[in-house]
Amino acid sequence: MKNVYDLIRKMGVTSKYKGYCYVAEAINMEMATRHDSMKITKDIYPYLAKKFNSTPTNIEHDIRTVVNICWETNKKELDKIAGYTLIYKPTNSEFIDILAYYLSEKSF
Repeated sequence: MKNVYDLIRKMGVTSKYKGYCYVAEAINMEMATRHDSMKITKDIYPYLAKKFNSTPTNIEHDIRTVVNICWETNKKELDKIAGYTLIYKPTNSEFIDILAYYLSEKSF
């Protein structure tokens, strides 16, 4: 889990944002179920809401805040992690997928 938090911090997001933990958990879920089809709105948001005593809407908003911070403050690093130049800001699910894929490939 440390490598997940390290990557999120590298993107310019600290633990002062609620979405920090949510993104880390979502990345871990994505990496653990890489070959299964997980839906962000049906699987990830409700799970995180229950785990963190929140609502799926708040989880979605807080993750979106993290995506916006990364996009606005560290786009070059996000492009590097994605492996290509991003033309538009990624959605929450795209962002989680990009980071999860990067971490899973980096570990090999």
